[in-house]
Amino acid sequence: MRFIPGLQNMREAVKTKRIGDLVCATAKRVSQWPERIGDVGVVKDTAIHDIDVVRYIFGEDPTNVYAKTGNMSHRKFEDYAQIMLTFKDGKSAFIESNWLTPYKTRTLTVTGSDAIMRLDYITQELWIEAARENLQPKYPWQEPLKLELQHFADCITRNEKPIVTANDGIEALRIAEAALNSSAKNRAIALK
Repeated sequence: MRFIPGLQNMREAVKTKRIGDLVCATAKRVSQWPERIGDVGVVKDTAIHDIDVVRYIFGEDPTNVYAKTGNMSHRKFEDYAQIMLTFKDGKSAFIESNWLTPYKTRTLTVTGSDAIMRLDYITQELWIEAARENLQPKYPWQEPLKLELQHFADCITRNEKPIVTANDGIEALRIAEAALNSSAKNRAIALK
């Protein structure tokens, strides 16, 4: 996801405060159950991408996670989840993920004190809504997996640090596991 141009624009807008002070983010990643998945539930297969994106956009790790998960169609793993991440200074993120919806949606909304940015991952369209104007910057559609693989190869040949590190993967997994723990215990989990 980090290689989608609109997402990179969102991160830069948050860092430079082009949308004012960051308030919250809302991610929605829903679709029907992918039959290829049989070893994890929706949190570790699907929501984990939004956990990583939120860390990337916010530029920090959450301090707490509260989640509700369940299974309606699958016995072994959860097929729906709502995850709330809280950050220092009152910022928050809400992630909705499921394998129950008859259509595919992949969206991210970032709210700042001066503007809101919305990204559709599928079409890669970005909207910026402010009090006085609405914008829709145009980026050429790019295949993010191809960009990621090219970046990986470039990092190897140039001996550079990758945009996404092993630590990023570990942190996203740690937060996903804390979300599952939160749901099982029906309480918020502090992240250290």
